[in-house]
Amino acid sequence: MMEEEELEFVEELEAVLQLTPEVQLAIEQVFPSQDPLDRADFNAVEYINTLFPTEQSLANIDEVVNKIRLKIRRLDDNIRTVVRGQTNVGQDGRQMKRWPASVL
Repeated sequence: MMEEEELEFVEELEAVLQLTPEVQLAIEQVFPSQDPLDRADFNAVEYINTLFPTEQSLANIDEVVNKIRLKIRRLDDNIRTVVRGQTNVGQDGRQMKRWPASVL
């Protein structure tokens, strides 16, 4: 029962996350990327198979995991920076509304 609910949730989430081709093209033009994780048709199984093509390559799993963790940290830092920047812009905008028109 739980697995069915999880599967339904994943299917619903995937449906919500589907972008129109126009939006996807606009994103690719604004933020060009060669990273397979950024592709609209990203396939997790294929990606893992490229990271670990053979059983012997699994010996490098710690190194791969550490690289992915580093990438996640960088993304988290970038997200925090953008959110803080947006917060500051919003605060600046509210302060400007309070100033008399003659000052602006």
